[in-house]
Amino acid sequence: MAAARGSVAAERAELEAAEASPEALAAGKVILEKLLDLMGFHVTVAVEAAETSRLNVTGEGDEREALGALIGRKGERLSALQHLVNLMLSKEMGGWTRVLVDVEDYRGRRERQLREIADRAARRVVETGKMLQLEPMPALERRWVHLALRNHPDVATQSIGEEPNRRIVVLPRPS
Repeated sequence: MAAARGSVAAERAELEAAEASPEALAAGKVILEKLLDLMGFHVTVAVEAAETSRLNVTGEGDEREALGALIGRKGERLSALQHLVNLMLSKEMGGWTRVLVDVEDYRGRRERQLREIADRAARRVVETGKMLQLEPMPALERRWVHLALRNHPDVATQSIGEEPNRRIVVLPRPS
């Protein structure tokens, strides 16, 4: 039960991080650059402000290959790096503050992949008139699907279930 609560708290944190203020993003950029420099990475950190604001780390040549080590299996190391940056950022800002960290657009690619899945699911629901359940996913990924379909005229989305098996259902919009 404690592990499930920790997982829910971590997901809530990622949602908050996706809506970081410009000040938090700027301060997080400085912290992330220092941290990566201390780790021996010679990279660029860019602030990307959009529906999901993030700090994106990119490298050139051999550095680009080495950055895979920062992502880890299913983004586990990336989440750990993000946690460290957020701890340091919160201390600097004087209050609990979060930013989303991405490496070589890893999270960005996943967001685009989920938007495509959402579009395909919507087309299928429109064709069949039946609801469709997507695979279980973390809160940040569910947010991306909800955002992808929020203005769709023919379908609506809803999250169902309990963590860690919480999923999205795509339903025909009532006429």
